[in-house]
Amino acid sequence: MEFILLLLIPFVSLFIKHFIFEVKRHLPPGPNALHVLAYLSPLIHKPHIALQTLSKIYGPLFSFKLGDQIMVVASSPDFAKQLCRIHDRVFSGRHLPAVYHNLPGTMHSSIVLSPECNKSWKLLRSIGQNCVFSSKAIELNASIRKAKVMDMVRFIRSKQGEEVNVEDIMFATLANVISSVLASKNLFEIEQHGEHDYEVMMGIVNEVIEKTTTFGLVDFLPFLKVVDFWSKGKAMDLHRKIKLTWGGIIHERRSTVVDGGSLSQDFLDIVLADETFSDDQIGNALMEILIGATDSTTITTVWLIVELMRNQEMLSRVHQEIAETVEGDELNESLLSECHYFQACIKETLRLHVPAPMLVPHRAIESCKLNNYIIPKDSMMLVNAWAIARNPEYWEDATTFKPERFFDSNIGYRGANFEYLPFGMGLRMCPGSTVAFKNIQMLVGSLLHYFDWSLPNGEDLTKIDMSEKYVTTLKREKPLLLIPNSRL
Repeated sequence: MEFILLLLIPFVSLFIKHFIFEVKRHLPPGPNALHVLAYLSPLIHKPHIALQTLSKIYGPLFSFKLGDQIMVVASSPDFAKQLCRIHDRVFSGRHLPAVYHNLPGTMHSSIVLSPECNKSWKLLRSIGQNCVFSSKAIELNASIRKAKVMDMVRFIRSKQGEEVNVEDIMFATLANVISSVLASKNLFEIEQHGEHDYEVMMGIVNEVIEKTTTFGLVDFLPFLKVVDFWSKGKAMDLHRKIKLTWGGIIHERRSTVVDGGSLSQDFLDIVLADETFSDDQIGNALMEILIGATDSTTITTVWLIVELMRNQEMLSRVHQEIAETVEGDELNESLLSECHYFQACIKETLRLHVPAPMLVPHRAIESCKLNNYIIPKDSMMLVNAWAIARNPEYWEDATTFKPERFFDSNIGYRGANFEYLPFGMGLRMCPGSTVAFKNIQMLVGSLLHYFDWSLPNGEDLTKIDMSEKYVTTLKREKPLLLIPNSRL
């Protein structure tokens, strides 16, 4: 028997070598291991820039290996279209870090990060569509958005002449909007000066984002899983924090439903009525939607304010447009939608400051032929939306903030134009793109309509620090601290 096995070794080795060679030969071109090693630090800290640089060397579709993981990167509208429209189903999987997989209940409680488009994903997405994302739901929830924004305005008025952290206030307001839509409940009492509370919650949200979307060694070297105690420990810590955020609300609603007292029929009521979901799964789903509705939208509102403050002529034009459109002092979404220059400013911010530069990593659920290349099953697919949005081949003065580029333009933000992908595209596109746009419109419109803003210590507005920090999303490195003064 041993002799037969010895005879087989050369044939097995030849087969393995041939197989590996064939896979490599049919992959898109890309850097070798030494070149990847040289780029390792930029790939970790600023992957959107590092991958843009590599695409200039190897082309708009290239591949490389990190440990055992095959990575394929698309940096052009054409390849983005092939990945997420022509081969949408094949690349509908998600690649997620070990921490995410170790969180209890995540396999059946996700709309955005579900590893596959399984039955639970379809059910949750359908419930989310009915309660949050559809045109009807958006219209029904307009009064909630307006009420929470006016809470924010009253809070800022109480801080006139004082330094405020704009990012914290945006986050708290958005968190109250989405928690009211999901569970008919505020997460914060913003008017009661609860800054500490929403700083803590923002910290939890940032930690959940970072730990569930940042890849570590174990994700590229699977043999390390047997000693990966860190991922398991971090997952349990995140589980505890998610439970702390939503557990009490879920328990309270369960008790109310049992007593026949809940008539809200919000998202929480509907998922509780479906016995498919455990409390852990419901908590995970609520946290994921909270993150999706707050993080990237907060980032975009802050960048939009910064860009307008750096460009005072544009800011004056937005002020004038809103003043001419609004009837009286009160803002509403329908009137803001008629402010075409302001709308163009939002679109341009989403182009120049793509909230998630690499979108969310896709996974090939089966092998696929892409042009003349073979993409193996379980390859990680990245779309560099940031690089596409700054490519001068598709955008004139690509690195300049120019809202007028969207005048008389058919380019929209919902994934139909592959040179502009702020919310992704295809089957796994962000379902809340329209809600996000309306939230940005209402928040920033209110900040500009009701207040004038200045930097502390009379600093020059045109010299605002534009440093960026990458943690899956691309936010300002430093908090935006401004002083409000009432205009109305």
